[in-house]
Parts: sequence; structure tokens; C-alpha cells
Amino acid sequence: MRTLMISAAALALTAGIAAANPGVDQYAASLGVAPGALTQAQLIQLEEALRDNDTVTANFILSQAGTAEVTRSNMGAETVSNDAQLAAAAGVEPGRFTANEMQLLIEAKRDNDDFMVDFILSGKNRAQANPTTTVTPGQAQLAASLGVDASQYTLSELTALYAKTLEDNRS
Repeated sequence: MRTLMISAAALALTAGIAAANPGVDQYAASLGVAPGALTQAQLIQLEEALRDNDTVTANFILSQAGTAEVTRSNMGAETVSNDAQLAAAAGVEPGRFTANEMQLLIEAKRDNDDFMVDFILSGKNRAQANPTTTVTPGQAQLAASLGVDASQYTLSELTALYAKTLEDNRS
């Protein structure tokens, strides 16, 4: 049950992200089509038809503009009220946590998982690792081959140092 709810929350979040895709709107604008009038697949077909000077296909695709069921996420009042309801169920203030975090919080409270509740409420789940303090095994191996401390360099810096070493050895 818990896995199903987590999967449903993840699907809902990704659907919202996919629905509000500014890249597709920009793609449509570059083809001279109103944003949301055609699906991404139709935009690709239109671009190919225009590139191949296939006016029959291009005109057919353009005639379909607005008739396809292109849905966009309504990021207005409905989302705010849903988030407010979810926040009330989670016992937190609206807008402080994502929908996914609130769902996880509700489940953790239901399961009496105090560790998970504290983890979400503390914000530690949002903490990002500092790239210079987190050393991967690959970075450690590369740094060891260079004779340097991996924690003092990012992967990019280690790679650049390795390339310079190779270049110096060839000279």
C-alpha cells in the first residue's frame, strides 16, 4: 500500500512537470504555432514536413491545431487548495513542503516512523552534498593515480589535472 501511494505521488508530480513544459512551447513558437495548439509529436512531424517542403502534410498537421486534446496543468487555485488540504492532513503549513514531502510525511505519521517525520521536517532531505566533500570511488582512484587528496578537488578539477599530466608526459 505504501509503495502504491509513493508511486502515485511520484506519478502525479512528474505529470505536472511534463504538462507545463516551456521547451515544447518554445519549440511551437519556433515553428510559428501557438503554444499548446499541437502535441510534441505533431510539432516534430510539422518540422519534418516543413524541412522536406511537404506542404500537404504541413497543412494537414496545422489543420489539426487545437483539435487534439492537449492538456495543460492548471497551476491556479485548484493546486493551491489541494496543497492546502494535503498540508492540513500532514499537519504543516501550506507552501512549506512539496506535495511529495507532505505525502511522505502523512505516511510516516501513520506508520509511527518518527525518524522519517523528523527527517522531512528538518529539511535534511533537501540537503545537497558539497562536491568537494563527497568523494566517489572513481574520484578517489583518479586522485590516487595523481598523488593528490580527492577531497580537495572536484571531479572536473581532477579530470583537468589528469589531462594536463598526460599532456606533460607526452611532451
